[in-house]
Amino acid sequence: GLADWGSIISLGRATTNVGVGQIEGLAADPANQYGGSDDNDNSGILSYVRIEFGGYVFAQNKEINGLTLGGVGSKTVIDYIMVAYSGDDSYEWFGGTVNAKHLIAYKGVDDDFDTDFGFQGNVQYGLVVRDKDVADQAGDSNGFESDNDNTGTNQARPKTKANFSNITVVGPKADASTSINAKFNNALRTRRNSAVSAFNSIFMGFPVGLYVEGDSSANNATTNQLLFKNNVIAGCATPLKKNTTSFDINTWFNTPAFENSILTNNTDVQLTAPYAAVPSCVPAVGSPVLTGASFADARLTN
Repeated sequence: GLADWGSIISLGRATTNVGVGQIEGLAADPANQYGGSDDNDNSGILSYVRIEFGGYVFAQNKEINGLTLGGVGSKTVIDYIMVAYSGDDSYEWFGGTVNAKHLIAYKGVDDDFDTDFGFQGNVQYGLVVRDKDVADQAGDSNGFESDNDNTGTNQARPKTKANFSNITVVGPKADASTSINAKFNNALRTRRNSAVSAFNSIFMGFPVGLYVEGDSSANNATTNQLLFKNNVIAGCATPLKKNTTSFDINTWFNTPAFENSILTNNTDVQLTAPYAAVPSCVPAVGSPVLTGASFADARLTN
C-alpha cells in the first residue's frame, strides 16, 4: 500500500541555492548530504523503472518522495520513469541541473512535480493522473509546486528556474464528478520567488489552474523569468489565481505571443478517456492540443 518503503533517493554534487544540504527525511549524516559546485556531476542512469508504493513520511515536513533528487548533475540520465501510489510527492528536485524525460506520476498523495532550492533542469514529456479520493491530509495536493527556497529570499542563487514541457496533468475532477478530496488545490502553484516555467502542456481538472503566489514570483513572471507559453488550462473553476494586487495575471497570461488558452471543461481538451479506470490520455482526432505547440525555446526538443 501507500508509503510501504522509503523509495529512491539520488544525491549529487551539482549546484543548489542552499550550498551543501541535508536531504529531507534522512538522519543527519555526511552520507545524506547533497550539493556542491559540479553542475556536470554524474549520478548514473535511472531508466525504464517503475517506482511503486514508496514515499515514506517520517513526520510533517520530513518526507521521502517517490523519486528524490538532491543536487543531481546534468550528466545523470533520468528517463522513462513511472512513480505510482507515492505516499508523498511523486518527484521532488532539491537543486541540481539534471534533465529528465518521459515521466509518469500516477495517483500519488501530495504533489506530482515539486521543485526547490535552485533546480535548473529541463523536464520534457510527462503525464500526471490523480485519484479524486486520495490527497495529502497534512497539507494540500498540487500538480506542480515550486519554491526558490523555504523563505523565498531574493538572495538565494541559483534561482529555481526549471523548465517543464509537454506535460499532461489530469487532475482529480472529471466534468461529471461532483466530489473530490477537499485537499486538492492547484494544477500548478509557484511561490517563494520561484521562476519555474511551463511550455506546451495541459493542466486540467484541479480547482485552480495556475496560482502565481506572492510578489516575488509575480515579478519573475512580469520580467520573463517565469514563462508560461503554449499551454491549455481546462476544467478549473478558477483558471488563474494570484494574491498580489500589482500583478495583472489575466493580461500576462493572455499575452498574444504566449499563445495560452483556457477551456471551460475537461472534455473540451478531447483526450481519449482520461478518467477511465484504465486511462487513455492520447488526444482524439480534432483535439485542440494536436496543434499549437512551439519548440522555439532552445531548452526544448521536438
